[in-house]
Amino acid sequence: MGRDRGGAAIASAGERAADLIGRAAEAQRRATRKALAGRRSAQRLLRMTKAALARVDRTVERVNKLVPPPRPIACGANCPYCCHIRLTASPPEILLVAAHLRRTLTAEVLVTTKRRVANLDHLTRGRDEARREVLRLPCCMLVEGNCAVHAVRPVSCRAVASVDVAACERSYASRMAEPVPQVKLQGTAANGIGYGLIAGLGESGYPLENVEFNAGLHIALESEDATRRWLAGEPVFRPAMEVADER
Repeated sequence: MGRDRGGAAIASAGERAADLIGRAAEAQRRATRKALAGRRSAQRLLRMTKAALARVDRTVERVNKLVPPPRPIACGANCPYCCHIRLTASPPEILLVAAHLRRTLTAEVLVTTKRRVANLDHLTRGRDEARREVLRLPCCMLVEGNCAVHAVRPVSCRAVASVDVAACERSYASRMAEPVPQVKLQGTAANGIGYGLIAGLGESGYPLENVEFNAGLHIALESEDATRRWLAGEPVFRPAMEVADER
């Protein structure tokens, strides 16, 4: 009986977590549409995107309380092992990272950062996931083993949650052949908000864009008015969406 009650309690917690994720995703869809209703401005877009990332963190925290991971989550800004694969993000997330860099870096460091992003983009532009795993090049925002934009990192990064750093290191050493024990519910929670963001963009007239992060950030940093142009409907990030045929 006790075991049955325990199983029912776990199922109930899982159902509550699923309901929480669904409501958060819907709230993000509405928030995205609201931010893009009427006069569309860079300030409103970036403020909405930053709020979306905060919603991810709140939702993940609540979900992990409802259904605790088997062990504490081991991820952090200084853990680089998963930062060597192909990363994609929505245009607003990339534009937020670019705005954050312009606001927080000195002119000299920004020039160096732009050069690093451009160099990595040159090496990774158009490469598919398999080729990127072979190259094993770092994310352009990985600096001395640390995420330089951890506070505004994309939803896809927030969705990854491991409980075993040693397993992450082994996975990196084996070029991702060895699996990483991830907290799947955290991924579901983070991605749920991401889907809400994408749904709101689509309903506001913006096409679904799967933007490769290195290439997208290169574009956003090189064009001072990238946010205005994207809001106006220009296909600013189209070059960052192409994947070359490497057969």
